Amino acid sequence: MVKIENSQRTILNLAEALLQDKGFNGFSYAHIASELGVKNAAIHYHFPSKEDLGIAVVKRYRDRFHLWINNARVKDLSPEAKLDWFFGIYTDMRADKGKVCLVGSLEAEFNSIPAGLQAEIGSLHKELLKWLEATLSEGRGAGVFKFNGEPANKAALILSSVQGALQMARALGTRKFRDVVEQIKLDLMA
Repeated sequence: MVKIENSQRTILNLAEALLQDKGFNGFSYAHIASELGVKNAAIHYHFPSKEDLGIAVVKRYRDRFHLWINNARVKDLSPEAKLDWFFGIYTDMRADKGKVCLVGSLEAEFNSIPAGLQAEIGSLHKELLKWLEATLSEGRGAGVFKFNGEPANKAALILSSVQGALQMARALGTRKFRDVVEQIKLDLMA
């Protein structure tokens, strides 16, 4: 059996890429094992079940998100710059071979994924929305964002629009994704 350098991290990286490209039901341990040149048992050693692997991927994503939003450089940004930073996360996904948002990918399959993974993805989605809502509230309070309705509802509209734009860009190309992001910004500017 081949020894994988930083095997757990390598498996998580590959699983995350597969989740964003094919969805939870679109890949198996065999895909990962084949890519890494190992047997399925090497994957099961670190992650006994596919649900365990999916949960670990989402937890790691949540941890990264918490690091990003608690980073002094991000916290000290203006509301407009925070929003650009947020959009940058999705722009990077689009630039990376047309991947979609991890949340959007798993929510598309929500009714067919295991309960533990449903709970983890629900928590991540709530955290994304909470941060976006706070950023919108801050921007509205500073007079740089203008929108009707509640910040929580606007946050849900923006997140769903960006997730949908990533899906749409698979068929229509990156330009359409960029157009959606630019329209969101135009709609928010006071």
